[in-house]
Order: sequence, then structure tokens, then C-alpha cells
Amino acid sequence: MLEYGQLFAVLEREPMATETEHHRGDFDEDAWEVPAAWREVALPVRGFAPYRSFTPDQRAVELYDNLIAAERDSLHRALAASWPTEAAEAGAASLADPASATPLGVAALAVVVECERRHEGRYDDSVGYWTLTVDAWMAQRGVVFATEAALIATTMPRGYRDTPGGRGYDLTPWSVGRYFYHFYSLVALQRAREHLVVATDELYRAAVARLGEIRSATANLPVRIAASYLTPTEQSWVTADINVAVADDYWAHTMYALLATAVTTESQLEAFIARLRPGNRSGVTTAGYIGVVTRVGPEAATVIATVGFVDHVTNWMREHTRDLADILSYLPTDEAFSLLLQNLDRYGVPSAAMAAAQRFPRRAMRLLSTGAGRHSAIGTLLRIHAWQNPDLAVEFGVQLPDVPVVDPAELPELFRPRRKPAPMPSWLILPVLPPLLTSDTARALPASTVEVVCAMLAKRSPDSTAIEQLSAIVDPMSMAGFAWGLFQAWVFAEYPAGGIWTLRAVGLFGDDEAARLLVPLILQWPRQSASARAVTGLDVLADIGTTTALRHLRDIGLRANQRGFRKAVRAKLDALAAQRRITTDELADRSIPDFGLGKDGRLTLDYGSRGFVIDLDEQLKPVVFEGRRAGDGSWAAGPRRNTLPKPATQDDRAVATAAYDQFTALRDGAKKVAGEQVRRMEQAMVESRRWSVQAHRELFVDHPMLRQLARRLVWATFGVDGTIHQSFRIAEDLTFADLDDDVVVISDDAEVGIAHPLLLGEAAAEWASIFADYALLQPFSQLDRAFWAPDSPEFAADLRGYHDLECSPGRLLALAHHGWKRESSDGAIDRMVRPLSAGGAIHLWISPSMEWRNLMQYSAHTITRVNLVGTDLNTLAPVTASELIRELEALRAG
Repeated sequence: MLEYGQLFAVLEREPMATETEHHRGDFDEDAWEVPAAWREVALPVRGFAPYRSFTPDQRAVELYDNLIAAERDSLHRALAASWPTEAAEAGAASLADPASATPLGVAALAVVVECERRHEGRYDDSVGYWTLTVDAWMAQRGVVFATEAALIATTMPRGYRDTPGGRGYDLTPWSVGRYFYHFYSLVALQRAREHLVVATDELYRAAVARLGEIRSATANLPVRIAASYLTPTEQSWVTADINVAVADDYWAHTMYALLATAVTTESQLEAFIARLRPGNRSGVTTAGYIGVVTRVGPEAATVIATVGFVDHVTNWMREHTRDLADILSYLPTDEAFSLLLQNLDRYGVPSAAMAAAQRFPRRAMRLLSTGAGRHSAIGTLLRIHAWQNPDLAVEFGVQLPDVPVVDPAELPELFRPRRKPAPMPSWLILPVLPPLLTSDTARALPASTVEVVCAMLAKRSPDSTAIEQLSAIVDPMSMAGFAWGLFQAWVFAEYPAGGIWTLRAVGLFGDDEAARLLVPLILQWPRQSASARAVTGLDVLADIGTTTALRHLRDIGLRANQRGFRKAVRAKLDALAAQRRITTDELADRSIPDFGLGKDGRLTLDYGSRGFVIDLDEQLKPVVFEGRRAGDGSWAAGPRRNTLPKPATQDDRAVATAAYDQFTALRDGAKKVAGEQVRRMEQAMVESRRWSVQAHRELFVDHPMLRQLARRLVWATFGVDGTIHQSFRIAEDLTFADLDDDVVVISDDAEVGIAHPLLLGEAAAEWASIFADYALLQPFSQLDRAFWAPDSPEFAADLRGYHDLECSPGRLLALAHHGWKRESSDGAIDRMVRPLSAGGAIHLWISPSMEWRNLMQYSAHTITRVNLVGTDLNTLAPVTASELIRELEALRAG
């Protein structure tokens, strides 16, 4: 069986159509022909000729007999101690008189040989052993006998026990259950299948008939699947096995995955993949998927993409993703190439897309030229393809940038050509990079200067003076595009050594768009064993430094799954906050985007001949209004619409598309911001965060998005002792109003925070009445929030009232939303711990413990103990203590 390295050594020998053939038009880009190299990789299926080369070992009988003769005495002892009696005796009879052996006997004998050699440390070639054994059976006993023996051997469980007479083995035939473990003898089935492929029709039909009898005699699914594996020509068997219900565990699906080698139609493939657990789809090797496509054809493209580009997120190694992308690159369809273009951010896909473009250049030019505006990576690939195929580029109207070039004499001495320019890496094609345009005349820097710039950026620490001079003469947007083009060239080459400087260049010159495009890559890199590159990506976002870039940096910290990487994100945020002399929370406050909303909280979108005004409702959902031209030419809000229309033929296409994309970013981003900020505001109330009057106005009153949330809360000014001086709301005109709707004037040195109902006291009910009158729905539970005063019984009980309380695992896990962490002492989760901002922590002990891999194993857990560590309940701030009681009381619900 080929390993991945061997596999691609074979595939690389596959000849491609020459450039001359393509340009002559002699090559049909829609014709499907299985690459010759694939025949050497895929497991053969009878009826899908030509088959890969297959030569049985001519000395197999002699070598196998010598192997048995050398170990005859030990095999006698092992068979005498083995069970069940029927199989052990059949094996002993086969050893004593080979001429009268049965399939059960030779299978039992072969399994004992395998087990004895493995226990003695001499079992170092399972492939060679079972290949030799099956070849010997075929030569001595024929196809039907050998096929049945291989199937029986595969189904023997191989358990063992030591007895006074020696070590014995479990040779029970057909005994495979849900934990089907086939790795020791799958080669026997594979070798038998190869013999069946080239057998005569008469012998093949006889083998099929015998396997049919076995299938009819057993309801054992693994045995039935093994029979389908041996004879995939019996498509009724294959379809029946694909559609059977399989237990939802790893080993059951490992067995089920064998059906991949028997699938021959698109409908079978779709049903098979739909039933196979995502975690087991990687159990089908690259050679297995090549075999699938060999039989199903280009119609398999969608399934291959689903497995490679969707499953890879949690269950797939990057090498497998690369392999499946390479398979797609051989398929002569628009669908296959489009699937590659849609996943250019996946590992290995750019190189596969470029290979597909070389195999099918006309299709590539057509699809790339129509999709270049959707994704910057497609534009990069189009430039490379146009540079490599200038005649096709002209035919499809694709033009490389052609702008006036600056005379080098006009440039600073630092950027003039050198006699010995630094050599450029082979993967960096300078002519296809976005041009560097001067800020004053929009002329392009000459190629010789671009080489100088690249050499300057490739240094470990680029000269700051040179960077300043470059920034002074080059348009910022042009520089951002050039930096991203450099980085994308490195990505397309699959990150060759020494190219990290292209990523750092994005930090020097990148913009908000670069930050957005980097996020999915940074999240992928730790899963691809590229944590160092991911950490550099965090530095790049920090170097870009815009509000959007910082928001993306925080977003990565929330989405990353790797604990070490999340820690690196927190460290980077802490360092940025320290550098700016603010807290991490203040940094988070200042990294909230406004998505282009004006000071009035509205966004105007111009389609050219028509316009629209976008407002936000109280849940930060966009509300669309028809635009009406005002006297000054601006757009005013007219009738309300259900949604924003897509650009139409009467609109300015470029302007309208940009406006629609801006709306999409607002719609999607506002929803995310709303959820995050509601959680942060509630946490700020619970943790008694305070802001200066100026910061409060900048962050919550003047911010066009957050004011929608802030207006639905009660705010207050606080004294040094934490008591409330004034409570107020933010009115429609953005002034502050008290309970009597009078304007509240706040002194400049006051501290402002979100009022907790415990501190509001009786005023909470009055505020609730006012909010009801104004139909103001609060973003989280504030005025109707349950709270516990320091003199409540729960405080007096010192938390003992929660001992022996039963609750569901879901309730316990929900504590994580309030800052509780799962802790373990014995490898399982035996307590929940909540660190307290003032120091100390609260520990909640549970029984039985939760298993990390099966958190819902038990329907209920008992709280055995709740205790405070490093502090005392009565010394906690009233709000902190009240919130702890509230979180514990939530456990009583179940």
C-alpha cells in the first residue's frame, strides 16, 4: 500500500498536455480520462480496466511451506491451547495434513502464525506475510477456497490467554462485532481482491456464489461489508451495505469506511459520505479517494471538496487536504476548478489550482477572468495565469497592469537600481505583483526599484528611514495592495522557508482589508503545526493597529481552540494595552468598529442613480429606507424597505457593488458586535467597571452603534465608597435624564458605570416603570435582575445550602459563561472554579466527576461542597457576592 510520499512520486510522473497542444486547440479540456498513474494507486475493481500491475509470487507455496515447517512444534502447542474447539482442531488438521485442509483450518493456522510471530517480536512485515499467505492459498487451493479463507482470517478476533500448555488464541470465525479491528489482516482481503479481479469469469462467479452464501447465512455487518469489499461488482450488496444503520462510534465507522473501495456511482458516493462520520472520513486514504474518482468520475468533485475543505476543520490533516485538492485539479469540469477557487485559503489548494490552470488553461482563464473581483487570491492567480499564457489573456480580454513608469533618476538614491541586485526567491514573480504607484502622479515604480524594495523588506529589520521614504513617495492603498500581493505569492508557494518577511510587510503597510483576510489564515495555522507563523500574524495585526485590526485580534482570541495560542493572543493584547498605557478592557472598548456609520448613527449608500439610508434598530439590526435627494444633493430617509436590493442594470455597477458589500459587512458585523458588547456590558455591571465622563461619552454616547445599547440601560455616577450619587438614562437627544425626565448635569471628575439593581434599591422599580412607558427593551437583565442583599438568608448560610444539590451537567457547564473554569484532580472534571477579581476564588465540587470526552455521560451531578478560597463571603463587595449567589441559584433549576 502506497504511502503519501510514494503516492505523489507516482502522480508527478503523470504527463500533462503540452502548451503547444493547448494553443493548437488539439486538447479537449472537457474530456475525462483517468490519469495512467492513478491506475497504479487505486485498488482495482473488476470491470474498470486497465488494472494496475499484479504479479503473484511464484515461490509463494515453497516459502509458505518452509515458514510452517520451521515453526511446526510451536504451532502445534498454540493450536492445542486455542479456542473454540472446531477452529483449533481444523487448524491442527491443516497443519497435519495440508491436502485435507478446509478454509477454516488454513485461516486458523495462518492467524496463529501471525500471532506467534507478533508476540515473539518477529512480526515486522504484516503486508509481506499476508501477501505471501494468500498467494500460496491461491496457488494450492484455488480462488474460491483462498477467498473464503482470507475472509475467515480477517474476522478472527485474535484474543489470547496463557495456559499451562502454552499461549492460546481466540480463533472464533465471523466473530467481529462493533469493535472491528482489521488492521492485521486487511492485506489478506486486498490481496484476495487483486486475485479475483484477474480470475476467469467461471472462477469469479463461483467465488461470488460462495460469498453470497456466507452473506445469506449471517447478519454480521462487518462480514457482509468484507464480502462487498472483495467483490464490488455485486452492486446490490454494496448499496445494501451503504444504506444500513451503523453504530455511531469510531470503530464501527472504521469498518464502514471499507465501502469506499466498492463505491462506483455518484449516488452511492453521496449516500456513503453522508453516513460516514466526519471523524472517520480521514480513514479513507488518499489512494482510496483516488480510486473513488477513478470509478465515479468528475461527478465526485463536490463530495471530494466537502471531505477536503469542510471536514478538515476538525478531523483532517493538512496533507490530506492538499491531496484531495490535487485530485480535484485533474478533473476537467468548471465545478472542480470553481471548488478550488472557493477554497484558496486552504493548505495546498493554491498549488492545486495553479496545476489545474496548467492542465486546462482555457477553462482557467475563462473562470478566473469572471471571478477575479470576488477574492484577491483569484486576482493573484489570474495575473499569474495571464503572465504565463499571454495569447489566452488577449483572447479573454485580461490585461496585466500597464501604467506609466517613473524614471529611476526621479527617485531617491536609496531606491535606484544597483549593479548587483539581490536575488529574488524563485516563487516570487515580480511582473504579476500589484504595481507600486507614486502618490503624486500615479506612475509605477520600475521593476528594478521593485527589486530594491523587496530586498529592503526581506531584511530581518528593515531600515526605518527607508520605510519612511518609501511611504512618502508611494500611494498608501497601492503599498497595501503590493504588500498583500507579496504575502499571497508566499502563500501560493505553500510557505517556503525564508518568506516570512512577506507577512511582516503586511504589518508595515497593510490596511483593514488585509487584517480581515488574515484572520482565517491565522486561525488555521496553529492546526497546521505553524504556531510560530500564527504568532507573527498576531504581531502583524498589532502593527496594522487600526480599530478593525484590533477587533480582529480580540476576535481571534475568542475563536482560537488551542489553549497556548489563546494565551499568546492575550499576551499580545496585554502588551498593546501596556504600550498605550491603558487596561486590556479599555483597549477592547476602543476596538469597536463603526462600520462607516455617521455621527447620526446612519449609513448612506449611493448606487449612482438611487440611494438608500441605513439605520440601526435597538438590536443593532440594519433598517433600510429609500433615499430621497435633499436640496444639497445628499440622501435623506424616505419610505422603509424590507431589505437592501442588489445592484441592478440601471445602477453604477462598481459604486453599487461597493455599497452593497459595505451593507453586508454592517449587517453581519453588527450582529456579532451586538452579541459581544451585550456580554461585555453585563460583565462590566457585574464587575463594577467605571469610566470617566469623557470616556463614557466617547465610547457609549457618541459611538454610532453602542449608543443603541447604552440608551436601554440605567447608568449612574458613583462615589469613592461605591454608592450611587446619581442615576440616569441616555435620552433620545443624547442628553442625560433622571427619574423625573429632568436633564442631569454630571461633573467632569465623576465616575460613570452601569447601575446594578442591588445598588439602585427602590429606584430600580421606578426606572423599570419609566422604561416600560418608553417601550425600552433592555439588552440584558438589569432592572428585573434577581439580587441578594448582604442580610439575606443565603449569605447567612455561608453557602452550605448548596451542598447535596442535584443539577444537570448542562447547568454546570453553563457556569462557564460567568467566568467559571473546569478543573480536575484525577483526570476528570471534579470541580468548577470561579476566580474573583478582588482575589481568591470559589470552588464548587461535584460527584460523579465529568469525563472530558463525554461531558454529558451522567444525567445529573451532586454538588458535594462549595467553599471560598483566599477570601470570605462577608468580605466580598455586595454586588460580587450577590452575583455569586445568583449563579449558584441558577443550578437549582435542574
